[in-house]
Amino acid sequence: MKGQPKCDVIVQQWQALAKACDDGESQRRLAMLWDHINRLSVKQAASAHAEIETAYFLAQAGFSVAFLEASGGRTADLECYEGTHRFFVEVTVIQSTQGVTRKSPVVRLQPHQILESSDEFFEQALVKRLLSRMAEKSRQLERYCAPVLLAVSVPDLPWGKGRPQAIPPLDLQRLAAMLVGVVVDVPQFSAILLTIWRAPAQELRNPIRIRQVSWVTRPSGDARDPRIRLLTVNPVARYRLSSQELKSIKERM
Repeated sequence: MKGQPKCDVIVQQWQALAKACDDGESQRRLAMLWDHINRLSVKQAASAHAEIETAYFLAQAGFSVAFLEASGGRTADLECYEGTHRFFVEVTVIQSTQGVTRKSPVVRLQPHQILESSDEFFEQALVKRLLSRMAEKSRQLERYCAPVLLAVSVPDLPWGKGRPQAIPPLDLQRLAAMLVGVVVDVPQFSAILLTIWRAPAQELRNPIRIRQVSWVTRPSGDARDPRIRLLTVNPVARYRLSSQELKSIKERM
């Protein structure tokens, strides 16, 4: 992993979490994640990267964070506290359809198809993949009687490496509107935190923003931080994040 800034940062974040999360289950989970980030390729270890990065992000936002036991995919990944109020976090990754990630049941895009497509097509494809993942995770977490944050990381884009100039900027206003339209179908989730590492964002066409959606964008040039973080709050969630919890997440974004 030498020479890869993002991987170096992940290791530093892991080390910080290993000191802060000192309960037995967190230590066991962190040991497994450490094995993944050291033994697997960057692409294969994307889930471990996302789990560490999300946990570190939430710890930096001021929450107490603990890793939960992986029990056959029936539990969330993280348990967080803000004072005495508890919420859970499920971390998931949406990778490109190339290589080890060609198993997606929803979208199977080829590089030439994407290069010929518009940014709107990509956004719709992304939302379709999000829909599939949200449906899967909602079944997994349907018994939770507490707020649940779904943290979705998009570490790469479908047209792979070597053609960054072909990546069309995302229209975040349109993407936000689509997400607001679908999140109401999954009341298990209190909010969706979408982290996109490589895609740029379009300049806003107008100053109007959707009340339930907040986002932060960054310019290119630093692989240590994602280009886009977008938080969508579910207005019909069974269990809601507190206003202070939402404020802390937004400030850290």
